[in-house]
Amino acid sequence: MRTVLAGIDEAGWGPTLGPFCVGQAVLSLPGVGEGPAPDLWDVLADGVCREPGRAGATDRRGRVPIADSKALKLSNSVKSVHPLVHLERGVLAFERLRRGELPASDDGLLEALGVEQSRPAWYSGEAQRLPLSMTAGEANLSAARVEATATRAGVRVEDIRVDVTWEPGFNEAVRERGNKADAALAALCRHLRRLWAQWAGTHDDAGMPQRLGIACDRLGGRVAYADVLALMLPDATIETLEEAPARSRYMLTRAGESPRRAGIVFLSEGESAHLPVALASMAAKYVREVLMARFNRHWGAAYRDLAGGELKPTAGYALDARRWLEDMKDVLTPAQRRALVRIA
Repeated sequence: MRTVLAGIDEAGWGPTLGPFCVGQAVLSLPGVGEGPAPDLWDVLADGVCREPGRAGATDRRGRVPIADSKALKLSNSVKSVHPLVHLERGVLAFERLRRGELPASDDGLLEALGVEQSRPAWYSGEAQRLPLSMTAGEANLSAARVEATATRAGVRVEDIRVDVTWEPGFNEAVRERGNKADAALAALCRHLRRLWAQWAGTHDDAGMPQRLGIACDRLGGRVAYADVLALMLPDATIETLEEAPARSRYMLTRAGESPRRAGIVFLSEGESAHLPVALASMAAKYVREVLMARFNRHWGAAYRDLAGGELKPTAGYALDARRWLEDMKDVLTPAQRRALVRIA
């Protein structure tokens, strides 16, 4: 019997500019019955850790940090090391474990993670070689450490993907529903439906049923999710197990010829409690950063062509976004500005 553990988390909820990304990571491991699933940080302790090393390095044992993306993303003001080094090392290590090789470019990464090809013009352009923060040899060395540990433990990476909501789609959802929370719920719905269809009620290589557990970082201050889950998964029966400030737990079941069953929990700071949630957070943040690099290359070129000089890049967050929009006031058309700026 194998247990499938999935985590879901987002990046880019608050910015004024740039996409909203929701990551999903699915791992499986053998030999877990009905009791609590083991802590994957413990299972993979020879290859991964919670705390990064100094100056962009692994920890003293050479392990790869897997943690909340906000803790791993270094400040863009740091000049001695690339700010994405920890995020990139972890995401690429687990992506190589899943696919057997590193993506050679950001185009390859986006394709591997299921990011749709139809996207606004400012995210197009020439592919950029990966990795960004280290050599391919260094990335492969870290990936090999994770792979050796996972192989010994029987842990498999079943899926990593990122759902991207581009700015026009984000704004459309806000206008239609009156709040940006529904944009997050829509992305969560797409992930949950995929997990429910692909992993609930499945069997392992030996024909044994697989257990599915899903952990999600809590959406804002929401505590109750039963009604939302019923809308997302209309063929499932929702049993509320617990609804409390720290966590909300549910059991999803479907009877009949093709029975399905899954447990789901919504947690505050889920990235600290479940490794798949942390990995999903890292994948979402890494994809957003890769896309913002494309954003800045596109608009930097437009600024040089139309205004001359160099445009300082932006991460998209409110204060710096206002500076960027002021710098671009003579370059952007009204239609471009409406398409770029998120309305909530």
